[in-house]
Amino acid sequence: MKLKEKHKQFVVKSFACFMKLTDIVDAFIEEFEDELPPLGIPEMPTVDQIMAEPLDDSELRSRSEFIAMYVRKNLKAFDEKYGKETDEKLNESALAAFNERRADKYIKNYQIYFNQERAAHEKQRRQDLFNQFRRLDINHRQFPEKYRDLFNQTRDEYCANYRVPDLISPENLTRELETLYGYQKQRLFQAEDPEEATKHVALAHQILKTLVACNALNTEQDIVNITPQDPKALEEKK
Repeated sequence: MKLKEKHKQFVVKSFACFMKLTDIVDAFIEEFEDELPPLGIPEMPTVDQIMAEPLDDSELRSRSEFIAMYVRKNLKAFDEKYGKETDEKLNESALAAFNERRADKYIKNYQIYFNQERAAHEKQRRQDLFNQFRRLDINHRQFPEKYRDLFNQTRDEYCANYRVPDLISPENLTRELETLYGYQKQRLFQAEDPEEATKHVALAHQILKTLVACNALNTEQDIVNITPQDPKALEEKK
C-alpha cells in the first residue's frame, strides 16, 4: 500500500503520542480499513454454481458408491411409502443427498482456503505497513524533516493533557507520586506472568523511593535508603 499524505501524518502523530509501532499498525488498519488493499481472492460460488461444475472420475465413482449405499439403506422405507414410484423417488433423494454433501464439502474446503489466504494477506499487509511506518518515527535516521514540526506540536499537545502545572507544591507532588505508586501496585497484582510482575515491582520501587525522598525533604529529615541490600555483599561482610 502506498501511503498518502494523510496516512503519513496519522503515523507521525501516533508516534508523537508515544504509541508503539505494533499499536500504530493496529490503529491504522482500524482507521483506514476501507482504503486498504482487498484480499483479492474470488468469492465463494453459489450452490447452483457448485452443482454446475462437472464431476471428475474420482467424484463420479464417489457418487455411484454413495447412491448405492443410500439405496440399500433406505429401500425398504421408500418401498413402503411410495410403492411403484420407489425407484424414482429413491434415486432423486439419493442424488439430492449426494449433492448436499458435495456442496457442504466444497464450502468447508473453501472456508479453509479463504482463512489461510486471509491470514497470509493480513500478515503480509501488517509487515508492509510496519516497514513503511518505521521511518516515520522521529528517531529513525530517514525520518522526513518536513514532519518534524508536526511531531513536536503533537507531542506538546499530548503532554499538555497530562501535565500538572502546580507540582512545585509539595502536597501536589506527593499526591501525584502516591497515585502513580498505587497504579503500579494495581498493575502488579493484575500481572499474569513473572516478567511483567517484575517490571511493575521495579517501577513501584522507584516511585516509592522518590516518594520517601520527597517526604523527607518536605519535613527536613534525612532521606531513608529503602534500596534492598545485595545478599552477596552481606555475606562478604560476615
